[in-house]
Amino acid sequence: MAASKRIISFSHPGFRPYVSALGQLALAWNELHFTLGLLYCSTMGVRVGVPVSQHLAVWYALKTDRAQRDILLAAAASSRLQDAPNAPNTIIADIEWICNRANVVEDARNNAIHSPLWGAEYHNETIEISPRPAAVAQGHVRARRLAGIQDLLAEFRWCRDASLCLAEYALAAHISIFRGFAIPWPNRPVWPTRQATNARKRRRQKPPKSPPRRPLSSPT
Repeated sequence: MAASKRIISFSHPGFRPYVSALGQLALAWNELHFTLGLLYCSTMGVRVGVPVSQHLAVWYALKTDRAQRDILLAAAASSRLQDAPNAPNTIIADIEWICNRANVVEDARNNAIHSPLWGAEYHNETIEISPRPAAVAQGHVRARRLAGIQDLLAEFRWCRDASLCLAEYALAAHISIFRGFAIPWPNRPVWPTRQATNARKRRRQKPPKSPPRRPLSSPT
């Protein structure tokens, strides 16, 4: 006999780890594209003492993250950065690596951010968070992709970590170009790996308990 369950609201304590992970992912993704904007400016020739406002105006005029990365790639490909003194010969390939990795993260990020979720609490007080079955059944593409991920928290946290990994690398690359390569070009970072999430059942866990309320003090 199937275990009885009830649907929980997004304010339920069982959702807190997922809300936190999604929020951190959104912040990390925004940080990545902020640093990519700086890298675009330095790739376009901005150095110490040169205003960046015009280049940033172009960057922020674009309405999608993918379009921003496309102009970064175009700027890098048309530059002569690799000919600068102390510049590595891998500089264009490294910027392409950043953008290609961001494309991979973007797809997983969009699955996480744009999929409708729901939560169920079972009779033994365990919680299961998953894409809404109705959305999966009705052909919601991103919900269907997310439904194949057994550990949603691990997936959300991987997206966060991968975004921050790229953001830190892009910032170091920008600083190196901005300083005329007086600061060495950074090595490619160790890429965070996904956990083997499909090897086990979607985990059910007891929600964190809310701290007990402190009693109101008696009037004196």
